Amino acid sequence: MGALRSMTGFGRESITKDGITVKVEMKSVNHRHKEINIKLPRQLLFAEPHVRRVISESIERGKVDVYIQIEFEGLEGREVNLNRELAIALWNEVKAFAKDVGVPLPNLSSIIREALEIKSEVDEEKILPIILEATEEALQKLITFRTEEGERLKLDILKRLGKLEELVDKANSIADIAIEEAKQKLMDRLKELEIDDQRIAQEIAIMLDKLDVTEELVRLQSHFKAFEETVRQGSPCGRKLDFIIQEMLREANTLGVKAASVKLSMIVVELKTEIEKIREQVQNIE
Repeated sequence: MGALRSMTGFGRESITKDGITVKVEMKSVNHRHKEINIKLPRQLLFAEPHVRRVISESIERGKVDVYIQIEFEGLEGREVNLNRELAIALWNEVKAFAKDVGVPLPNLSSIIREALEIKSEVDEEKILPIILEATEEALQKLITFRTEEGERLKLDILKRLGKLEELVDKANSIADIAIEEAKQKLMDRLKELEIDDQRIAQEIAIMLDKLDVTEELVRLQSHFKAFEETVRQGSPCGRKLDFIIQEMLREANTLGVKAASVKLSMIVVELKTEIEKIREQVQNIE
């Protein structure tokens, strides 16, 4: 029996190695297909296809947003350059301004800061393994979240499925009685109109054909069985479950049209209500 996965999840991981810290955060929500969006600094764009491949191999369905950040300890991974011409020009301008307005000279460090260029240069071979390790760890946390949520959904879905089976059993027990009552009412009405027995038999046959719900109830039970088997097989199964739910609703609608009594109609209303509740949950299953 496989685990059922929700499409809703969250995972976060931070890994520091050799003065480099990589932070990966990912969240997922339900989506009809698989969509992976990755946001990362420009200097890490080289890692995007690798990250996408890792996630795509483990996620079948849902929208996944991934955020990747990198931090360097000290000057690790950075190239520092002082624009000397800019620094001298700034200093000369500041000295002239200070002399003109009669104020003391500012600290030289503030001038240097303006002329300092710090570029981040990344060692792709060194950084990529750290990014992928953080991605895989965050992904496992996301999958764990989705699995735990999916198992909670499974318990509730199976509970509701049990209620559907009880309602169909009730419908089975009521249907024959309802048809017999409708048959008797029709016979009484036709006799009052003094219609011959052959015509009465024909009208009853037509009515029975219109009101007979045996086929719909049998098909519903078959759909319930297929649905439960699919749920217990585990994800990915969301699309298949959605298809079975549509078939359930189709049979329930036909059952409602054929209902020969108020009691049976009320059961059909309960059936459709429970099926719709399950359908809402199925929308979040991978």
